[in-house]
This record gives sequence, structure tokens and C-alpha cells, in this order.
Amino acid sequence: MSAETTSDTAIASREPHHRVGPKVFGLNFAIETQEEMLRALTCEPARATGPRLLVTANLDHIVTLRRNAAFREAYADAWRVTSDGAPVFLYARIRGAAIRERVTGSDLFAAWCERVRPEEHRVFLLASNPVTAEKIRIHFLSRGFGAEAVTVEVPPFGFECDEEYSRALVERVRGARATHLVMGVGAPKSEIWAHSHRDRLGPLYVLCVGASIEFFTGDKARAPAWVGRLGLEWLHRFASEPRRLFHRYFVRSWAFLAAIADDLRAPRKAGR
Repeated sequence: MSAETTSDTAIASREPHHRVGPKVFGLNFAIETQEEMLRALTCEPARATGPRLLVTANLDHIVTLRRNAAFREAYADAWRVTSDGAPVFLYARIRGAAIRERVTGSDLFAAWCERVRPEEHRVFLLASNPVTAEKIRIHFLSRGFGAEAVTVEVPPFGFECDEEYSRALVERVRGARATHLVMGVGAPKSEIWAHSHRDRLGPLYVLCVGASIEFFTGDKARAPAWVGRLGLEWLHRFASEPRRLFHRYFVRSWAFLAAIADDLRAPRKAGR
């Protein structure tokens, strides 16, 4: 297996996983349904020893994992790895992963927004822009969350490399006594930042869900349900943002075939 390939050792979480079946791309994919995952996220307190990181593996993530060691480490420490992208889900099923359904970050986040309870939870969200930030803040206030129980922040560009800002952000998350931290500022920086600061964040869930906040607030248009069922959300997103997404979908995506080749050559081990 090449040095770039995600190794079995690298993708082995510190926390026991509820997984069965072989690893795919070196990953133990979560086998829970979305409903089961939601119950855990809203009814099961995070460990007292640190955060539970949820990551959503799409095609672009699989490509990035091959060449980004920090991203691989974040995935290795994840509490749950969902099969977000349709190609990832289909290939994992073909390879024998016991995934019962595809769980996208956007669907999971939208359902989570309606499931968290103001009397039990405190949420801290990182949004990509002020308009989205205000809309999601208003949503939680309308659901009965007090102003002290919902915090929304728009981090500056490059925040993940700014140690002073990051230290202050960690303190704000801890000061807010957040039960859930939602990272809606893109991959791989969300996952890498959460992993890098895991020892100081405290016991909470960290949901790395990309553009899901913007989809939820309507600041980005989600694909129609039938397009999602066909696994063609990427085409809808490209049509909405062709200049930004051309390289991702028509240049970088070819490396997914190399990831498949690596996976087919890799020794296979049963998940734990």
C-alpha cells in the first residue's frame, strides 16, 4: 500500500466503535441509521474525557484523506464516520461494509436542528458568513433556546492557522458550556481544527457538516429530493457554483479512482 494511502493503523479510533464488517478506504463506517445517530447525539451525553467528533465522508474527503495526514488523524479520532457521498456509500456497500443507509451531513444536521432541546442542550455554531449566522441564530431562538444557550460565530479566513484566535475560540466554546459544536466552515479545516483542539474542548459533540447550515437556512439551494435519491447532488451543486466547484468535481474527483485502487490492494481487516 502506498504511503499516501490511509492505513488501517491511522484510521483506528481511541474510542470503541459500534461497527462491524471490513474497513473500506481504511475507514470503519458507522452502521447506524440517521435516526439511531440522532438519538445518540441528543440523548447520550458526550464522554467526560473529551469531544465526540462526527465526520461525513464524501468523495472529496476520500481524495483528501490520501494526501493530508492531519485530515487522516482527525478521521482516525472520529466518533462516527458517516457515508455522505453516494459514490462512497455505494462502493462501501459493494466492498461489504454493513452500512444500512446513507447518512448525509445536510440531512443529519437538518434533523438535528429540530431534535435538540432547549431545556437540555447548548449549541455553538461556526457559520461561513454573517447572513447565515443570523438566520441560524434566529432559528434556535424561535425554538425556545435562550440567548445564553445558542452562540453563533463567523470565524475569520484562515482561523484554523491562527493559534491566538483558536485558543480564544476554545475558551468561548467552553465558557458557553456547549453540548454541541457545529463546524459549518468546510473541510478539511473543520475536522483538523476540532481534532487539534480535542484535549481542550471538553465533553461535547462536534459535528463537521460543511455547507449544511447554509442549506438549512436557504442561503444555498439543496438539490431536489429526487436528485438526491439518484446521488446527483454534486451536479446540482456544480450548476449553482460552477466556478468554485469545477476543479473539485472535474479534476480532483478523478483521484477517487486511485483511492479505490489503493483500497482494492490494501490488506483487509474486520471492523471492531
